[in-house]
Amino acid sequence: MNSEPLLKRARELLNHTIGASASEQVQFATSMLTTLHGAQSTQLKAFLDGCAAISKNSTGAGNAAAHLHRHAQGAITNAIAEVEAGLIVNLRAQVAGEILSELVGLGKETLEADTESAKNVAAVLIAAAFEDLMRRMGSELAGVVGRPKLEDVLTALKNAGVLKGGEVGTAQSYLKFRNDSLHADWAKVQKSQVQSCTAFIEALLVKHFS
Repeated sequence: MNSEPLLKRARELLNHTIGASASEQVQFATSMLTTLHGAQSTQLKAFLDGCAAISKNSTGAGNAAAHLHRHAQGAITNAIAEVEAGLIVNLRAQVAGEILSELVGLGKETLEADTESAKNVAAVLIAAAFEDLMRRMGSELAGVVGRPKLEDVLTALKNAGVLKGGEVGTAQSYLKFRNDSLHADWAKVQKSQVQSCTAFIEALLVKHFS
């Protein structure tokens, strides 16, 4: 996420408080928290609950506006600090890691059945996890924008120094596994490939998303 335009606007509102109305401050704070944390986040809910409490308990419109103004500025100031400290990026990385870990765990559990159908299902899960991990790493760590071909994402990760040494060749070798699995070409998919790709994903999750 390119946070600079958001931070620039946030600082403008904080530095020019005289011309900024309470409604403008509240609206921006709501938008900023939604962008950073999500529409269902506890941060956004806490802010909106605070706004509701201020509106309910204030003695007059002017009094409510002043309190809402300060409440919104506090939320904006805190959000700026979180972004500048890297907390938002770290949080996103941890959440991504947890989701991918669950997907990998499901693939491993499925593979334990040791049947052809189980191997095929596990292959799809692990191939999907591999692609998602590469794209997340590309977006978060190598500045990849949009949805280019997966091989181009790997090249960007290599050029950015995110994938190093043997990781580059290993990741590239799994492109065929990913294609065969997601296109259901089961004759070309081996259980050993599923297991080795799983181990590769887990190592990268520990390295970059924990």
